[in-house]
Amino acid sequence: MEVLQTLKDEGSDKVYMWQILTLPSVQKLIGGGGSYLTGNLRYYLYNDFMTDISPVCKNQSMVFFDSLGAGKMWALKMFDAAAKPPRSLFLGNINWVGNWDQCHQVKSNGSRPEFRGKYCRASIGIPKGVLPIENLPGLENAKLEVGICFPDQCTEKDVAAHVRAGLDLVTLTFLPVVEVECEGEEHPDSDFWIVIGVVIGMAVLIAAATIYDGVRRFMMQSGEVDFQDATAQRDTSDEIASSSNDIPLKKLSLGGQENQGFHNDETPTANQNGGPALQQNGRPASQQNGTPRNQAARSATAPRSADKQQAVPEPQTTAGKLVVGCSAIANTEFVFDTYLPDTAITALDGIRVISTTWVILGHVFNYATDRSRFVLLENGIDVWDLQKEFNSQTIINGTFAVDTFFFMSALLMTFLTMKKWKRSGKIYGPKEWFFFYFLRWLRIVPALLFVVAVYTWVLPWVGNGPLWSTRQFPPNRSDCVNYFWAYALLIHNFIPNGIGSKCLGYTWYVANDYQLWAISPIIMIIMFFSPIASFILMFGIVVASLIAGGYIYQDLYVYGDSITTLLRVWDDYYVKPYTRCIPWMIGIAFGYLFFKTQGRIRMKAVYVILGWMLATAGALSCVWGSFANFGEGMTKIDTLPHTLYNVLTRILWALCIGWVVFACHKGYGGIVNRLLSWSAYRPLSKMTYVAYLIHPAIMLVYMFLQKSLIFATEITLISADIIGPQLQRSV
Repeated sequence: MEVLQTLKDEGSDKVYMWQILTLPSVQKLIGGGGSYLTGNLRYYLYNDFMTDISPVCKNQSMVFFDSLGAGKMWALKMFDAAAKPPRSLFLGNINWVGNWDQCHQVKSNGSRPEFRGKYCRASIGIPKGVLPIENLPGLENAKLEVGICFPDQCTEKDVAAHVRAGLDLVTLTFLPVVEVECEGEEHPDSDFWIVIGVVIGMAVLIAAATIYDGVRRFMMQSGEVDFQDATAQRDTSDEIASSSNDIPLKKLSLGGQENQGFHNDETPTANQNGGPALQQNGRPASQQNGTPRNQAARSATAPRSADKQQAVPEPQTTAGKLVVGCSAIANTEFVFDTYLPDTAITALDGIRVISTTWVILGHVFNYATDRSRFVLLENGIDVWDLQKEFNSQTIINGTFAVDTFFFMSALLMTFLTMKKWKRSGKIYGPKEWFFFYFLRWLRIVPALLFVVAVYTWVLPWVGNGPLWSTRQFPPNRSDCVNYFWAYALLIHNFIPNGIGSKCLGYTWYVANDYQLWAISPIIMIIMFFSPIASFILMFGIVVASLIAGGYIYQDLYVYGDSITTLLRVWDDYYVKPYTRCIPWMIGIAFGYLFFKTQGRIRMKAVYVILGWMLATAGALSCVWGSFANFGEGMTKIDTLPHTLYNVLTRILWALCIGWVVFACHKGYGGIVNRLLSWSAYRPLSKMTYVAYLIHPAIMLVYMFLQKSLIFATEITLISADIIGPQLQRSV
């Protein structure tokens, strides 16, 4: 009542928030008038407003307010730990986190009852039209998040009552308390311990395999075991130099089908006409009539492992190979082995690494503006305005990197499969077809399911802080729990309800890759017997995809707003194989071209220059062709031209990448081939799938572990892109 009387004496008949927060009132409430604060809060909070608070919480709260009025240090720290109105409200700072660490340091020494501080978060609804951030896509229902420090015996219901009373006290009765979440009120369930058990089991397996491999190597080097019969020189005549992220099983052939890889992780080698490369004087036949330019580029950037000391031979039994495949020693050697035969398509390593980095960079900006619970940035409006800059198109259109992977997967699949069929004179039988599908599934799904399991059941319990929410982290967790089986079957881009899972949404690519892989044998079988018929079929598929994609896109396009359009087309267009198959079809065509050509193709300089000019212009037009929808003051793109841009650039981008790969491999890549064939890319290219799977989880953990909001600039966000890969390599 004393505070109300003071405000009335100053000329007001009602209590408003802005009057309470005037400098004289604040000085009276905190600086010199603790009795005002104590009397007011006691009377209003406990006699009129807080009838629903539990007795224990009410007692602890009364101790806090009494101690605050008395100026006790622990109570002042508890009050100081609560969020206050910060800067940058109109730049999107609607997440007032307070001081999480200071709240945990609070202990009511000497008071009865004694208690510690507990951090809680209250979500308060904001009326429409108040904050500009609600105009951003995905933030239409933005709420004000306020961090508060409360006594540890107060429940979420008690905290909600406190917040409600506080809003009523300052006459903000129209603001709803949407949700309150306090830490420490949940505990890991049985699923957490099951996944932890699996992780421990894998660690034990790796440790045992590493010890076995180390002992085996020591005994071999000491001469105690004769491995002469198991020793085999590296066979450069028909080797698949794998960039796999999994165990090195490239010598283990099941049913005649070598270990096919994900993310284009086989690099085809050997005689380009599909037959075995003949050896003369220790050199492949392809080198007998001069040195191809591709070999020269490679020799300038990577050592020839074939000239090195003979590698440790693999065990002869399948069980032994599997055990050694789990060895940290063997896998480290495999990852850092930069050997490639002279005829390998060396540029693929560089393209793969650069494309993965491009994807990660785009996800940095996407996850930094995560809208699943609340904004993690202090200046979300500033980040949104970055899209208006010309160079931002390299981030926004990073989606073309996915088309690059589709292209490379199809190219390598077609080249390797057609080569084997050419050699044997027939297509696969039932056994080979089984392994064609099973080995692909085996390579990509176990790693995917492991990441899904850790992401769903372990990550919620590994962090804490003002931004962390065990209950709501990771975002869309329920989809991972309910549709785990869909990830195992690689149909999670359709399940549930035909729209796809929102948990680990970025893994839509994995499902698309396998689905396109699954239908490709139909095209390759026709191609083996009638190439013309197969190309007619692929042309029909491309046209059908253009029509379907164009129809869906134009129906969902938001005039002049490409970002909102992307959010709208995600379920029905972006993650579906029937709209993403065009780069795959072009990759099959290039795979057949590589299969049919051998050695270096003679091309006139004018055609080479023209090819590079067209490829460069085409790629640049793909990346910057829609800038008019982003640039400030520019005329926005209408529905029809933007639809044509969206669907036709899928063709143009794949053709541009196809030219780069073709020119580099056939000796017309010049400095581009030398850059893309740099041997340092080789180890990194073998880790692209793992980096792809885990980088969003690392980004989310990194950002949600922050103790304060991030003031985002291009530098701070790009630095997160650097931190992410470093953490991935440490994993």
